[in-house]
Amino acid sequence: MSTTTHSDRFKELTERIGERVRDHFEEYEIEKGSVTKQFSLFLILLLGFIVRLFPTLQGWDPLIKAFDPWFQLRSASYILENGLIGYFKWHDYYTWFPYGRAVGVSMYIAVPLAAILIYLILQFLGFNVTLAFAAYLVPVVFGTITVYFSYLLGKELISDRGGLIVALTMAVTPSYVQRSIAGFFDNESVGVLFTIMSFYFFIRALRRNSAGSAILAGLSLFMLGSSWGAFRFGYDLLGIYALVLVMTGHYSERLVKVYTITIFVSTYLMILIPRIGGKFLLSTEGIGPIGIIVFLIFFGIVQNLSANLPPKVFKQILLLAFVFLLTIIGLAAAGLAYIGALETIGDKFISVILPDSRSKLPLIDSVSEHQPLTWASLYFNINTMVFFIPIGLYFAINKPTERNLFTLTWGLITIYFSGSMIRLLLILAPAAALLTALAVDNLLIPYALLSHKRIKVTKATMRLKRMGNTYTFMAYAAVFGLLAIMVSAGITAAADRYSRPEITPSLDGKPSGALDDWMQAFQWMRDHTSYKKYLKETGLDRLPPVMLSWWDYGYYITSLGETITLVDGSTINSTQIGVVGTMLMWNETAAINLMYKYNVQYVLVFSAAGVLSLSSDIGKAIWMIRISEKYTPEFGVKEKDYFKPTDGYLQKFYDSVLYRLMAYAPADMTGVDQSPPPFIDRQGLKGNLLKDLDAHPVTSLTYFKEVFRSSGYPPGGAGAIAHGDYPLIRIYKVIYPEDMTLRMNEFDQTMAQIRASQDESN
Repeated sequence: MSTTTHSDRFKELTERIGERVRDHFEEYEIEKGSVTKQFSLFLILLLGFIVRLFPTLQGWDPLIKAFDPWFQLRSASYILENGLIGYFKWHDYYTWFPYGRAVGVSMYIAVPLAAILIYLILQFLGFNVTLAFAAYLVPVVFGTITVYFSYLLGKELISDRGGLIVALTMAVTPSYVQRSIAGFFDNESVGVLFTIMSFYFFIRALRRNSAGSAILAGLSLFMLGSSWGAFRFGYDLLGIYALVLVMTGHYSERLVKVYTITIFVSTYLMILIPRIGGKFLLSTEGIGPIGIIVFLIFFGIVQNLSANLPPKVFKQILLLAFVFLLTIIGLAAAGLAYIGALETIGDKFISVILPDSRSKLPLIDSVSEHQPLTWASLYFNINTMVFFIPIGLYFAINKPTERNLFTLTWGLITIYFSGSMIRLLLILAPAAALLTALAVDNLLIPYALLSHKRIKVTKATMRLKRMGNTYTFMAYAAVFGLLAIMVSAGITAAADRYSRPEITPSLDGKPSGALDDWMQAFQWMRDHTSYKKYLKETGLDRLPPVMLSWWDYGYYITSLGETITLVDGSTINSTQIGVVGTMLMWNETAAINLMYKYNVQYVLVFSAAGVLSLSSDIGKAIWMIRISEKYTPEFGVKEKDYFKPTDGYLQKFYDSVLYRLMAYAPADMTGVDQSPPPFIDRQGLKGNLLKDLDAHPVTSLTYFKEVFRSSGYPPGGAGAIAHGDYPLIRIYKVIYPEDMTLRMNEFDQTMAQIRASQDESN
């Protein structure tokens, strides 16, 4: 009779599986290990490529995603038509009316150049594609290349196994996939690649004492500076890392050489970029890393003196040198600050370092991706890496080598920064991947050595030796399970959340239910308000129409609607954004005076039928109020007059231009359920609507005439267009009264008195 128990059978099974795991991960058989590694890397790259192509694979139209990328595409088109020199001289008068925008010196050039590069390559290969389609592919191509360089960086900092884990993580982690999925043609799609390249070549140069790799690191930093405002992070992180090495006893001539070459090459080239220029050298972010070169040289001199001088003489010289250096630096900084040459840190970067300051910066705080990080957002974006990060930090601290200190420095800084601003999860992603790989690599090493009988038996390892293959199997299974959950979650997020183009939202999440309201609006603009059409028909005799909208839609309107706007999606003129907020928050009678000064002829509102999940102007109204109050206080818009936390929106809001244009419901605007859009209650949508909207109906307008109303589709899927049933977008023509000259005289006098009163109080 057999006495074999279930426990014995399980142990026998896991022993056999453990042996297979051991054989599979045999790293000492070079040929088999090399083939396995290369094949694994190929599969990871293929996975990263496919995940980023999900929008196409799911059937969505190949459209550029989000707002900003449309202006990147417009810039690429301008470069193709006018060349780089013409681009750098381009002053775009069709946005930020009437001042315009110096595009060539306010945009990062690498992003549009990336689209042009792919476009020319595809054309050369015989593919007749449009520039827009090439731009659509930029994130896919550069995102996949980023996965490969992530592998190289992980290999350089950890091991071959670690490199594969870093690559796998970057292939699917939502925080990076979101910014590198097909269609997201913006700075991050290119910038993350150059960030990782900069760090890879720098670490490679430091480990090998290679001037060539240091030059490549400098060139990569330059390309990062050409593509993304976050180049300041990469630039300054190297300086902080150099200080960390000095403080932990890792100072070397090798560090001085590599760091100096990298910073010199990158700085010299970056000041040639119009967007950055020489002023960067005198900025807070730029002067620090350069000053660290001086510090490293000074520290080396001090070390040499300490080895060759008597202790008493050395202390005296050190004290005098320290006082002299500190005095020179202080006087230089004070002098530059006095003449206004030393630039301070920008508002956006201050809000990252000091999150509490964000409440005083509504223009920054109004952007959802600038909000502080929540646990839900953290777990969604990096998933099970949250369990590995603390372990990785432990191993990095426990063994503070040059390589581990870089991972530790990057990880700690980005953990803090991403906690201040959700958007910075993007730069946490590769650091989290490295910490995860470091954790996994160190966790599994003992089990791998045990399986290969490479642990010397001592008192400390006797217990480990008795574990056997069962525990080896369980350790690998636990790690594999957590990584599998991460991969699955990343793929699901890419498919369900990031594939949909914002320009064609879908209430049911499927391409068949996409709403084409924006496309209808753009077509109407091209037919009625296009500056191209006006200039062709009238030359310079008449100014083309100016469209007023909230600043989010400026890139859309200018790029796709070919219509002049007061603002675009950037923040280069906070005062003008405040003016736009005032126009939308004042009542009709007051607002037309300000609109007249800016030659506004049309107003676009995005009511989204009152569905807040579609990011309508209803949800953005509070930011219009706060931005106007902060940046244009002379207009008297105050939050307490429009909104109270206990009562919600007040009557002054319901009298505003924004609300009245969204809620206006003439007799011809009755939906299939006989309720007046846009605030309908089909399929339980009322639960998502602003409180008490139906209590403030609008049936007539004094100075505005509706000229466009998007038709949309019934919520819940595709079908015949139900005209007027679900209007997401509405456009109105401004009807100025005949006595505008008299009104403007009175308005100007009133504003002059208000400004004079404010000047006296200040």
